[in-house]
Amino acid sequence: MNIGQIIKDRYKILELLGEGGMAFVYKAEDKQLKRMVAIKTLKPNYVQQETFVERFKREAQTVANLNHPNIVQIFDWGIEDEPFFVMEYIEGNTLTSIIARKKTISIADILFIGAQVSDGLQAAHNRGLVHRDIKPGNIMITPDGKVKVTDFGIVSLQNEDSDITKTGSILGTSSYISPEQAQGKPVSVESDLYSLGTVMYELIAGRPPFEGETPIATATKHLTDKPKKLSIYRKDIPKGLENAVLKLLHKYPKDRYKNAEDLRAVLLQQRRQLQAQETQENLVNLTNPKIKFRFTLPALVLSLGLVFGTVWGLSEIFSGLPADGGSPTVIEIPDLTGSSQTQALNDLQLLGFTVGIENAAHPTVPTGAVIRTQPLANTVTNPDTFVTIIVSVGQEAFPIPYVIDLETDRAVYVIEESGFSIGQQFNVNDDNIPRGFVISQNPIAGKKMSPGSTVDLVISSGPSLIEISDLSRKSPEDATQILETLGFEYEILEEYSEEVNEGLVSHTIPEVGEIVTPEEIITVIVSLGLKAEVPNLIGYTYQEASNILQEIGLLPSASGDTGGRVTGQNPEEGNFVDPEGFVELSFDN
Repeated sequence: MNIGQIIKDRYKILELLGEGGMAFVYKAEDKQLKRMVAIKTLKPNYVQQETFVERFKREAQTVANLNHPNIVQIFDWGIEDEPFFVMEYIEGNTLTSIIARKKTISIADILFIGAQVSDGLQAAHNRGLVHRDIKPGNIMITPDGKVKVTDFGIVSLQNEDSDITKTGSILGTSSYISPEQAQGKPVSVESDLYSLGTVMYELIAGRPPFEGETPIATATKHLTDKPKKLSIYRKDIPKGLENAVLKLLHKYPKDRYKNAEDLRAVLLQQRRQLQAQETQENLVNLTNPKIKFRFTLPALVLSLGLVFGTVWGLSEIFSGLPADGGSPTVIEIPDLTGSSQTQALNDLQLLGFTVGIENAAHPTVPTGAVIRTQPLANTVTNPDTFVTIIVSVGQEAFPIPYVIDLETDRAVYVIEESGFSIGQQFNVNDDNIPRGFVISQNPIAGKKMSPGSTVDLVISSGPSLIEISDLSRKSPEDATQILETLGFEYEILEEYSEEVNEGLVSHTIPEVGEIVTPEEIITVIVSLGLKAEVPNLIGYTYQEASNILQEIGLLPSASGDTGGRVTGQNPEEGNFVDPEGFVELSFDN
């Protein structure tokens, strides 16, 4: 598309707003409705690829059916020179630019942003859609403070096969990708919640929870590393918010929030509690002795007069109200036993209570249901009473976590964090499971055991025989990471190469395709740069031959009279020589 072009006799392209991996986004004028819109169009090199066209079309159809204030709206769709769709034009900034410009975002704002994104995600999840790329760049804040989720370009149906099995690549952004996406496993609503957790972590800490030197290294950390506590970065973070974000970042989907609505309820509750605390602090400031002692005697007399006048006036007003006609001064706490956490939270907040949440084990009340409240149900109390909901986490016995296919250190961490102990560890050869990864566990995952119970692990020692894979043209870091995963020890040497650029692996010893044992030490040869190819120098004078060699980084070598022309050379034409190597020249006499 070109600036000034009119599409469908309606949309005039005004300017390029930006571009992504497979699409351009333009600002355009809707000449019929006299409003600004944004037009997203597929890049020309993807137009002939049916997979990308279908994905692009699906994004338009998907979002067009989502009518929610926290999701960018789609208005129109069509194909001209390339497929396009017309969407809501938003003036504002992405969280990426806000984070870059503003080092510290208030806790209240972070809670608000998280709650609004949760609301939008719940609308998508209700239709069976998973965004799969929640990150700061896909969350926009408008000038009037609205939060919008954008870019459903890699949206997935829940339980859809993972893209790694279909395309050989992982979709998503490495700093915000969920562990199951990093492994190429099917995504779920919990995958979006994990990504939202990484965004909130970055908003609080000023950095993502995991960072690596390469995208692969970053994605791997989502599988293996534990995020640092947020209180390290922000002393003002409420404990409830820190717990909520760390719950979102659990490695296993079942350990996160079950849906976006539950998360939203917690964030809103935390925001109300924060606002109540700030109000209380402001009231305390009003009664500060430094303020009280500034009053003069006349001012004090006047203030007392106002207080007595106000009290008398209010007593007259209330004495005139009928016994059953005024607003109630006390409220009865309802019986919420068995209700869901979300329903109980909404019911109490509608009655005006400030609400907190605690978890407790219970032999009969199912997980996620309310056990009781504190104060207890049917208690008659003031509307400003703080009410705590006690929510069941199930019986005292807890399910054994699933640790198969995890590295041993990570598996041990997961088991111990779940309240269990490590029992025996057995090492066996396995041709399919990389060395150091868990093959099986006992008891099996999901079996409920009491805290402190032991879990035995069977760990792969790697295959008994391994075929050396092709590591050429990989970075030394990637090559050695592969070798470590396979259980090899290695050493690194540097040599000049005829074909491979400086800094990349040229070859290994043993060479690609050879069958070796895991005890073999692999030599990784890293290129110092390309070797120079020796040209034909026959018939040139010494000075001419010297100039030619120096231009390609080689040096001439000759003995005897060099006054004639070159009649012989060593190495011969077509051979490769290390940079600054010598070529011996012979001359006719």
